[in-house]
Amino acid sequence: MGVYRSAVSRSWHREVAEAEAAREILASHVPDRESGFCAVCLVPGPCGPANAAANRLVDLGRPVLPARQPRRRRAGWRDWFGSATATQGRTSTQTRTTAQPPRRAPLLTFVWLIRLGAAPTDPNAGVTP
Repeated sequence: MGVYRSAVSRSWHREVAEAEAAREILASHVPDRESGFCAVCLVPGPCGPANAAANRLVDLGRPVLPARQPRRRRAGWRDWFGSATATQGRTSTQTRTTAQPPRRAPLLTFVWLIRLGAAPTDPNAGVTP
């Protein structure tokens, strides 16, 4: 015995399946960069199956183009401060000879120097008469 699904639920699941099938068709029927022919049908320009799949997505109210993924910052602060992960892909001799010292963030470093007591805190320390 199966689970009861209403007509709305069945149509929604059918639309989801049709949208996935249309996306698969669009993914496979891609024109070649050099010749402009479809990789599957070998016809110039957008082929019939790709057009039909795009039209079906429009009929279903779904976006034809894939959603834009937000840019991910892979290294973030590691590149700024020059960690070991910034030197990946180099050999050990290259890393030793060409490794840069960690990059300094002047304001952050200055604040931490004051907090740690390494910088002069006298207000007239950097003033010349």
